[in-house]
Amino acid sequence: MNRVVTGYDEAGNPAIIHAGEPPTVIHAGRYRTTEVWVSDGTPPTVTRSDTSTRPWELEPGPGGACFRIVEIAQGDSAAADAPGTLDEQAEGFQEAHATQTLDYVTVLSGQVTLVIGESEVTLGPGDCVVQQPGVPHDWLNRGSERVVMAGVLISAR
Repeated sequence: MNRVVTGYDEAGNPAIIHAGEPPTVIHAGRYRTTEVWVSDGTPPTVTRSDTSTRPWELEPGPGGACFRIVEIAQGDSAAADAPGTLDEQAEGFQEAHATQTLDYVTVLSGQVTLVIGESEVTLGPGDCVVQQPGVPHDWLNRGSERVVMAGVLISAR
């Protein structure tokens, strides 16, 4: 994946300030999460520092937001994809979980099942979810191919 971040150079001219592979990728069980960008507050400000390089957190800090790509392996095969790379900080979202974030999620490829309480819905490419703060949920890949989703998480704290 190529990530391009715009901003201003040292002289104050518009510029591409980061380009290339995103620096933070977390492997956690069936999940692979690529942190594309993290902002610390609202309104966001232009910065040259790459806040996505700091230690990964499931949720952005109070007033912050993050943009990430999440891949979910089919069935239980993720454990074989990345042995020994389960990040302890990422362990909490391996099953139904709730976050204090408003999440905007779009499925890019594959089919994923969103489980909310006793309800389930199967989603495919182009389908979108608005996941409200505090609602327990789980993502299951019951299909035959890896699922890829893009998500923006906005702190509700």
